[in-house]
Amino acid sequence: MNKAPVLMPHMGQSIAEGTVIRWHKAVGERVQADETLVEVESDKVTFEVGSPAEGTVVELITAEGETAEVGTSIATIETEDDVHVSQNAIAAERADAVVEPEPTERKDASSRPGGADLSAALPDMARDWLSPSVARIALRHNVSMSELEALNGTGQQGRVTRHDLIEYIATRPATTGASGTSSTRDPVDVDALKEHGHVVPMSSIRRSIADHMVQSIHTSAHVTMVHALDVTQLVALRNGLKEEFKATHGVNITYTTIMLSVTGKLLRRFPNVNASAFGSYILQRDAINVGCAVALPDESLVVPVIRNTDTRSLPEIAKDLDRLVHLARNRQLAREDIDGGTFTISNFGTFGSLFGTPIINQPQVAILGMGAITKQPVPDGDSFRFADTLYLSLSFDHRVIDGAMAGRFFQGMQEGVLALTAEDLI
Repeated sequence: MNKAPVLMPHMGQSIAEGTVIRWHKAVGERVQADETLVEVESDKVTFEVGSPAEGTVVELITAEGETAEVGTSIATIETEDDVHVSQNAIAAERADAVVEPEPTERKDASSRPGGADLSAALPDMARDWLSPSVARIALRHNVSMSELEALNGTGQQGRVTRHDLIEYIATRPATTGASGTSSTRDPVDVDALKEHGHVVPMSSIRRSIADHMVQSIHTSAHVTMVHALDVTQLVALRNGLKEEFKATHGVNITYTTIMLSVTGKLLRRFPNVNASAFGSYILQRDAINVGCAVALPDESLVVPVIRNTDTRSLPEIAKDLDRLVHLARNRQLAREDIDGGTFTISNFGTFGSLFGTPIINQPQVAILGMGAITKQPVPDGDSFRFADTLYLSLSFDHRVIDGAMAGRFFQGMQEGVLALTAEDLI
């Protein structure tokens, strides 16, 4: 008996690795020469790979979803001594496969922003070091070579993958790109601006927020849905318990606290809302850590995180939120206070706004906006009554969440609010 390796095939110039999408055979199954054995994918193409020989699959080295370098063995076929080895497989090992160019990545300069050919801006060394897909993303987001070189790539031999770069772009602070200016701002003639008014430079935190928000818009397919929540019962419940709550726990019971508690428990039912998108993969987070946007005195913003929101009592959440808000407004937050958020709530109703369309806090896929609670007429049989109404807006990444899921999330929110009792609050 002989063993024939199944190699990750060449898939075109500058492509150094591929990902196994699906195995068509399991260990122990027979396969014919040239019969489709596996589907693999690069950043440019997906295609089927035939078996190099007739025999039995004895080992699958690279699992589905894993990446392997071109030319390395991803499986092993056990063959008989006189079995025919596919000539197509031998040829595939020796030459690059012909890959049709992606129709969305035309080479003509007119298809590029400003009429420029993006590939011309990439240094020669980077064309060999980075895949075409990674290079395009870096150029479009003004990621400099120094930033790329500093990344710890998860690809073969430390290469930077699409997932590495997308995560970095989504979370990086305000930085200086290759042109010497921040990625979200063009060079500005400050003297010219002064002729028209008073010029105030952005603070470092405001620059960071600006960069993060623009990167989020470029990263996610934003959609916002708005739902009117009847919170009449909740308002009465809170008003009747707020003094006892303050006396017992030493902090106020706020609507933000209540929504944090309800949302944390609800996210367990909606793993795709408590998730992140990395290329063609969805990471459903194990932890439920809900961030809460806090406005600072200098009109900037910070998002401290309530960890394990789904398993904590409402008083515990209230105390932790009060602590974090105090630290935030005194600029005393530690790194661990703002890291690891999986979902965010922004309460702009504090300032009287009914609803808004918040921008997703990357690398999350959704953010909940809370408006002001106001009296609104609602149908009640053949007449109307006035109800305490809270407008909620959910901005979500349409790559991961669709409208039906968002609608069910809102329904779950209404059910969670209506189910609250005095025992839950105290």
